[in-house]
Amino acid sequence: MTENETELKKEELQHLLTKKLENLKELEEIGKNSNYIKELSDIALIQLQLEKFRDSEKNYIICLKHFKKQKDRLGQAAVYGVLGTLHYKEGDYNNSIKSYEKAYNIYEELKQPHEQITCLKGIGNSFLKLNQYDEACDIFLDCSAICSENNDIYNLLDCLGNLIYIHETNEKWDVVFELYKKTLKAFKEIKDNKGLITTYFNLGILQKKEHNLEEVVRYFKKGTNLAIAANYAELIIKGLGYIGEALFYLGRIKEAKNQFIRALHIAKEIRAENAIIQLKILLKSLGLQDKNILEELTKFEKK
Repeated sequence: MTENETELKKEELQHLLTKKLENLKELEEIGKNSNYIKELSDIALIQLQLEKFRDSEKNYIICLKHFKKQKDRLGQAAVYGVLGTLHYKEGDYNNSIKSYEKAYNIYEELKQPHEQITCLKGIGNSFLKLNQYDEACDIFLDCSAICSENNDIYNLLDCLGNLIYIHETNEKWDVVFELYKKTLKAFKEIKDNKGLITTYFNLGILQKKEHNLEEVVRYFKKGTNLAIAANYAELIIKGLGYIGEALFYLGRIKEAKNQFIRALHIAKEIRAENAIIQLKILLKSLGLQDKNILEELTKFEKK
């Protein structure tokens, strides 16, 4: 979204807020009933979107008092959840955790798994912002379990992504590897080819850290073959480059050169200038001159 579009959206929201505040005055004359609370809740949400955090919070607390009086547990949980978001947006991560926890406890009691997942993700993200990685890890593990039980693959992938980030930060590569394998399984279930390709490449990169070069080639080939089947040119180039590099370290120089030449051919076809430059550098590191590269490319294209 451009700056002008953002300003336009803000203008529209401000106009809507003014209109709703007028409606609220009319409703107040009738009485602070459920219609009044519904309008007040809408106003609080617009104020949140406009980052008028104090006004928004004040109005949500009025809504909360109403729901408590009505003994409306779902209404209370919804307000606590939005307050969690509000505090997160304003950078008050400790209060965000407290609000999300209150919402989570009600949703757990009422057996609302999808809402529980949203709350746990909010709590986990706040712990991440506070650099409290152990606490965040526990939360995302709990969240992953609920996602798995309820076959919520997209939220499971979010949780796994956060767990990978935590363990990468702590350099626990064996745990990261296992998490990527779980991610692979999740991407297979939702048939997300780009996700699968990227995960195979990441598994290859992790194996490179362990110097398991044959496994490196295997994972890079899996990702590249999938990219070829799905016709993702940029990912094919990346994969061929990865394979070529791994083959080079295995001492299989001729095979490495062939992979780089193949990647260069595709890069030229789609005019991927950066890739062309990088691949030429790699080929020159194998001892080829510009003339040799052109000869190899012509030979490949004739094939």
